[in-house]
Amino acid sequence: MKLDQTLESKVFSIKMVTTIADIIVKKYIKVGIIESTDYEDTKQTLIEKYYTKKERIESIYDSRSKPETYISAVLYKMLLEILRNKNAKEKHFEDYKQKVLKNDKQHEITPEEKLILENEKKYLNRVIATFGNESNKIILFCKMFFRIKPTNFDLESYTKKTCNKELETYIQIDGSENDKDIFEKLCNLCNIVENKDNKPDAIRMYVNKTNAKLINRLNGNNRANYNEESLGLLFDMLYVEKRA
Repeated sequence: MKLDQTLESKVFSIKMVTTIADIIVKKYIKVGIIESTDYEDTKQTLIEKYYTKKERIESIYDSRSKPETYISAVLYKMLLEILRNKNAKEKHFEDYKQKVLKNDKQHEITPEEKLILENEKKYLNRVIATFGNESNKIILFCKMFFRIKPTNFDLESYTKKTCNKELETYIQIDGSENDKDIFEKLCNLCNIVENKDNKPDAIRMYVNKTNAKLINRLNGNNRANYNEESLGLLFDMLYVEKRA
């Protein structure tokens, strides 16, 4: 894409955006997430993605951070979306994410990367809290749906009871389950805990509706662009330390 000079901004110059995009892509190449042969294509895709949303990105800049820091954060998040959408080197992406979240001393973490991750995790926590008494149920059900192994604490927070073998069987996952299996387990658990007679399809609708609400609140006022896939990634990021 040949960048039109009319896209030039007094605050966010084409040169600045291009330079920062170059730095971020090269960092991902260095840690093995992006192949060096994909450098030009990835960088070009990142810059194009930025300029398709340029007006909105600039309109929400509040001058409390340096332009370079703000654009770095924006481009970093966009590159994550690109990698997730392309399913590029999934295992390496997971390893890198784990290093970032665990603050691995052998991995150089930029302030922008750490800031984005911490802020988004905290924001998801606040969003979940807005559901009040339903929050514990949402955490457990979303963990199951996104294949994040729940803990006994998650189960007890939802059931308000001490764990027992029967209840624990409904939160056992090994990664081989499909969505139907997950909804059946949650349905059986919900019927016992809430004394209901739900069908798995009702649980499916509940989970889908809950995910939609979470995404809507995370994206409120154009602060982000989450979908169900990136919501699952954020859930995974939020609870990865607790699983370790």
